[in-house]
Amino acid sequence: MPKARFEGIYHELRRRIEQGAYAYQSFLPPESELTEEFGCSRNTVRRALSMLTDVAYVQPIHGKGVRVIWQKSTHGVEGSLEGVESFAEYAARNGMTPSTECKVFEHITCSESLAARSGFSVGDKLIRLIRVRSLDGKPRQIDHGYFLESEAHGLTPEIAEDSIYRYFEGTLGMKVLTSRRTVTVQLAGDEDCAYLDLGPYGCVAVMEGQSFNSEGIMFEYTHTRIHPEIFCYRMTSKR
Repeated sequence: MPKARFEGIYHELRRRIEQGAYAYQSFLPPESELTEEFGCSRNTVRRALSMLTDVAYVQPIHGKGVRVIWQKSTHGVEGSLEGVESFAEYAARNGMTPSTECKVFEHITCSESLAARSGFSVGDKLIRLIRVRSLDGKPRQIDHGYFLESEAHGLTPEIAEDSIYRYFEGTLGMKVLTSRRTVTVQLAGDEDCAYLDLGPYGCVAVMEGQSFNSEGIMFEYTHTRIHPEIFCYRMTSKR
């Protein structure tokens, strides 16, 4: 079964749930209707529904159907720690317009101190970026990104201001597979205050991430400093 087929159905059903076409606590159309609409087999629909179940958007109820259990966040802007999502995808899902300004773009050699905190090896050739990311024109996060040069062929400041992941996946054909993240809260520094217009906030949320491709190669280390107003992430737990 082509993976792209059931993933496409998953994303379409997820979009409908998020936009309210299938309301909270309502039931999705039966499998027979979905297979007819999408022109696919029951197994394909079931794979898509299984993916929705895994991220707690729906819950199958024996003898009744598949109930919607996802609710829109009252926080307004919400991220997810359960998948690998680009800034552009995050903005689009929240109905906001993203923009990026690349402040630093340089080629460096990984030092001992950078290797210790990033996971790269001493001597690795890296591309270092500092980008200020905005939502609806308001600066909301600072990304300090380090990319393995051998995996980031042709990366430019212009691409960095557009979408690096779209370039990696669409142009280079890279499969971004896994991201490992650590989240903390830190006191705001001079750079945070200068770029993020923190107002009454004296701290920022900090997310450090290591991203791996389908070959198991760590191609990215990112240290992201996030304005508290947009720091809301949803996780799903199961007993």
